[in-house]
Amino acid sequence: MTTPTPATRRFAAVAGPVALAILGVFLSLFAAVAVDAQPRTPGRVAAVFPPWWSAAQIIGAAGSAGDIAGAGGASFIVILRGDPTDLSQRARDAGALLLLDPALAGACARPEPSS
Repeated sequence: MTTPTPATRRFAAVAGPVALAILGVFLSLFAAVAVDAQPRTPGRVAAVFPPWWSAAQIIGAAGSAGDIAGAGGASFIVILRGDPTDLSQRARDAGALLLLDPALAGACARPEPSS
């Protein structure tokens, strides 16, 4: 006669692979969104700076990367305009963690004023 496997052991045997599968799905979705959200116009980007930076640090870093065209929906997201040849690199060098297309960034995109 075999002894039954305790319920905690069965749960642990199932929970690990399920957790890995869920993590894989989330990472795949994040990668797909990140690729789709890349700036379409290299002269205008939404730069996401570290959330733990102060407002002064963020504004200083953003200003060193390009012209500040607007603020995002969160205090650490800044819309930048600048030379399309090096704006992205300058923003990364200034400390931006992520660069997004302002039009696809949802809440961080504010309409650009018409001239």
